[in-house]
Amino acid sequence: MLIITLTTDFGSFYPAQMKGVILSRLKEKPVENIVFVDIAHDIPPQDVRAGAFALLSSARYFPAGTIHVAVVDPGVGTERRGLVVESGGQFFVGPDNGLLMPAARMLGTPLAYKIAGLFVATTSNTFHGRDIFAPVASLLAAGSSPASFGSRVRPKDLAFEEARKTEKGFSATVIYVDRFGNLILNMRKIPTFEISLKGIKLKKVKTYAMARRIEPLITIGSHGYAEIAVNQGSAAEAFRINAGDRIDLEEI
Repeated sequence: MLIITLTTDFGSFYPAQMKGVILSRLKEKPVENIVFVDIAHDIPPQDVRAGAFALLSSARYFPAGTIHVAVVDPGVGTERRGLVVESGGQFFVGPDNGLLMPAARMLGTPLAYKIAGLFVATTSNTFHGRDIFAPVASLLAAGSSPASFGSRVRPKDLAFEEARKTEKGFSATVIYVDRFGNLILNMRKIPTFEISLKGIKLKKVKTYAMARRIEPLITIGSHGYAEIAVNQGSAAEAFRINAGDRIDLEEI
C-alpha cells in the first residue's frame, strides 16, 4: 500500500488536479494500492506556520514510506527552491519556506535535497503543486531516491519557538486556530499558577467538559500543545485573537 498525503491552503478542486497528475503517472500501479490522505486543504491562505503545524501534528501517525506533499506557498513562481526531504523513513515534498521542517525534525534527522529541473512540458508559474510537487511525489512513489532530484541543501527552517516567562506570567504565540476557535499556543505545559487572558480567568482542565458552558479554559490538546478554548464556544471569537498573535497570560 502506497500512502500519499496532501496538505494545502487550496480549498476544493485544486487538490484533485494534483491527485490526477499522480495517478496518471502511476498508471502501472494498481489504483487500489494507492491511498490518498487529505490532512487539510483549509489552511488559511498563505499561512505557512499553520500548514507546518497541521503537518507536524499528523505526520507522526503515518507509517514508514509515506510521502507527504505539502503546499502552502506564498513564494510560488519566484526563485524559492522546491525540496524533497527524507526523515524517519518518510518523505516530504514542497516549497523551501519552512513548511516541511517541523514535521521532518520531529520524525528524525532530516536530509533535504533541492528539486532541480522541471517534470512537465509546461509548468504554470502559479501552480507548482500540480506541475512540480505532484510529479516529484509520483517519481518517489515509483522508486526514485530523494538524492536523484538534486543536491543536498540546507533548508529554510521554521520554529514555533517557546513561550517566554515575563514579570506578570508568560508571553506566548498563537500558532494555530482550529475550526472550533481553539487557540493553540507554543507552550507544552500549562503554568502551575492560576492565569488570565485579557483579565478573564482561564480554568485549567484536562478536557473541555470539565468547564461550564461558555467558560474559558486552558488544557493540553491532543497535539501536545497548550490550547485556550471556550466550552461549546469559540475562544478566537470571544477574545478576538488570530493565528500569529502574541498574547500575555497573566498570573492571578
